[in-house]
Amino acid sequence: MNDTSSAAEVPRPERSFLKKLTLCLSLCALCLSGFAGSSFAQAPNWPNEFPPRPLPARDVNFPPYQMQTLPNGLQVIAVPHHEQPAVSMRMLIRAGSAADPAAKTGLAHLTASLLDQGTGTQSASEFNDAIDFIGGSVSAGAGSDLSYANMVVMKDSFDTGLRMLSDMVRRPAFADAEIARQRQQLLSSLQVSFDDPDFIADAVFDRLVYGFHPYGLPQSGTPDTLASITRADLTAFHQKYFVPNNAILAIVGDVTAEEAFAGVRRVFGDWERREVPTAPSVEPPTPTRRVVVVNKPDAVQTEVRVGHIGIPRNHPDYMAVNLAIRILGGEGSNRLHQVLRTARGLTYGAQADFDTYKDSGDFQAETNTRTAATGEVLRLIVDEFWRLQRDRVNERELADAKAYLTGSFPLTIETPNAIAMQILNVVFFGLPIEQLQTFRDRVNAVTVDDVQRVAKLYLKPDKLSVVLVGNANAFTGQLKGVGFPTFETVDLESLDLTAADFKASGALAGARAPRFGAERRGGQESGGPERAALRYAQQSAVHADDPARALLDRVVNAMGGLEKLRAVRTVTAQQIVTTPGRGEAVDVEATSYIAYPNQFRVDTKSPNGLLVSAFDGSTAWTRDPQATRDAPAPMAAEAKSNLQRDVIRLLVGAEDGSLQVRLLQDARNDQGRNTRTLELASSTMSPIVLSIDAETLRVTKEAFAAGPGGQVIVEESFSDYRAVDGVQMPFLAERHVGPITVKRRVLDIQLNRPLEPSLFKRSAS
Repeated sequence: MNDTSSAAEVPRPERSFLKKLTLCLSLCALCLSGFAGSSFAQAPNWPNEFPPRPLPARDVNFPPYQMQTLPNGLQVIAVPHHEQPAVSMRMLIRAGSAADPAAKTGLAHLTASLLDQGTGTQSASEFNDAIDFIGGSVSAGAGSDLSYANMVVMKDSFDTGLRMLSDMVRRPAFADAEIARQRQQLLSSLQVSFDDPDFIADAVFDRLVYGFHPYGLPQSGTPDTLASITRADLTAFHQKYFVPNNAILAIVGDVTAEEAFAGVRRVFGDWERREVPTAPSVEPPTPTRRVVVVNKPDAVQTEVRVGHIGIPRNHPDYMAVNLAIRILGGEGSNRLHQVLRTARGLTYGAQADFDTYKDSGDFQAETNTRTAATGEVLRLIVDEFWRLQRDRVNERELADAKAYLTGSFPLTIETPNAIAMQILNVVFFGLPIEQLQTFRDRVNAVTVDDVQRVAKLYLKPDKLSVVLVGNANAFTGQLKGVGFPTFETVDLESLDLTAADFKASGALAGARAPRFGAERRGGQESGGPERAALRYAQQSAVHADDPARALLDRVVNAMGGLEKLRAVRTVTAQQIVTTPGRGEAVDVEATSYIAYPNQFRVDTKSPNGLLVSAFDGSTAWTRDPQATRDAPAPMAAEAKSNLQRDVIRLLVGAEDGSLQVRLLQDARNDQGRNTRTLELASSTMSPIVLSIDAETLRVTKEAFAAGPGGQVIVEESFSDYRAVDGVQMPFLAERHVGPITVKRRVLDIQLNRPLEPSLFKRSAS
């Protein structure tokens, strides 16, 4: 938490309000099911001319590290970090979807997804039971340039965890049943994606910008290619790339460097070195002005993507370009959002991304808008590209972008897992680890002149690639008037990313599902499993025509399933709540109780005695050692609203149809992970936005407007999910209300424990 000097940055009326709000949060907020919170308070008159200036940056020291390379070529980085009795082990393999054979896209993703699904000595269930027994966690996956396997264990299980990581990486079972299950999950994900304009826009943009470079092809594969992948393909890919001289291992946590290196030599020392084939070099195309319109007649809004090829991650101008793109549309500045959202009200949000890979990268502006405003939005985006190249940015814009980067950097090295990710990234891209020590200096060294130089050098506003996905007949007439008289139109059902003109031909043209490339032999479509996969993609499924509902189904399943969620009647949680104090944070113990649908109670142990906050379904009340009191009417109203925001109740209500569900624009979180976004609302409930991790499908954040008139924006993030009676529950949460942050760490959760009704009723003082 900030020290007391930060209070000078907040006006006195707001400080008074926030003090009251903090008290309510600490007593009531992070209490219910491990999801919901409350903010009972009057909303202040927030200043609206300018946001407050960032606080002075604190010194950040990256922890000391050591590096060694084993005789077999395995690079090992050890970072002692003794704040927690845990050890994070993360391994990168220098091969991802870019190494997929052209007819087998999705091979790297399917291979990586099977690493933690059984080994040569343990089945998938036995392996996961062993992880649970030592209280560890495991994950695996693949990106464009790499595959990864992660293991986090307590210190006393370090050697066991290291051996399990070795089994994952070196001896995956590739059991037929697990291959079929993982393939089915990938196909199900594609089925949902086929009807998602956001997914379509991203896929077409990548293909348009990168051409037939592997970065331009679908990383997760296609129904055709996934169906064609055999166990022999998986084992061949694994044997080719999963070798020690093609891997990097970071060990961060409560071990000494000597313990880490000794363990790695003991477990990985006999891993046989092999030659790694060199992938043929394919140059991405140069930027070319081209507009592709994907016609989706039932769309009521247009997905817009504008950009072109960029620079790779290890480019010397990376930092200056990063700040330039942040000024265009990133955190800390975001001209696109100011123009499109704040000034014109044409969209819910707009952003610009700077994607960097090993061989290349791209600049991309993205948003969505109502169909009638498509042309205007496109013109304004292009104008902002020109303005960034033509005009010098002002000092405040650059300072704000720098402040965001330098201010958020400490959050990226808070935990062993985060430290391991940072180290692996710089080593993978061939950058000196010393850059992590000098991150803030390198950010602050960028000047306005640097930004102008890289904008003129790398931005090509006259050669922008444009993708528009929506009802083409309703907006293509606008394009000539905004400077784009020439464009290509492709019907969604005929889309084929392997075709130069994006159009499928022959028997596949007109299929309901868009074509992300068919395996072709001698110029003809192949049959057998490819046809079977296409038939699968064309089958109707529950909510297949409603991307929002389809995503909701997957989230509910990932959180435990509708039957399990609906069966939750009571929740009892013991937790440590960390609240702001004078000069330092204060930890208090709290026990919360919730009885669905409309009762809760929180007991907080304070230095002055037990504090109670409760809601019995109609009345909110509080108790301290002096008296029991009815809460003001606004607090009772907010308590009722708070119960509606409980995530379990939200998901069940959405599935039952009592809440409207809308799919919003995808994003990336602070760790760079893809995030799906759902908005839930009803006639009696203001909109609530749920952020969902695209890989785990767990709810990672809830955002809503609270207080009278909805003047206070509240965000709560969730992490450290654990299964409790089959329901996934977050054991860590943070709630943000303005500059106030309240944290919750759950010690124990019990579901469906009998609770006496008298627990929630107010007794006499």
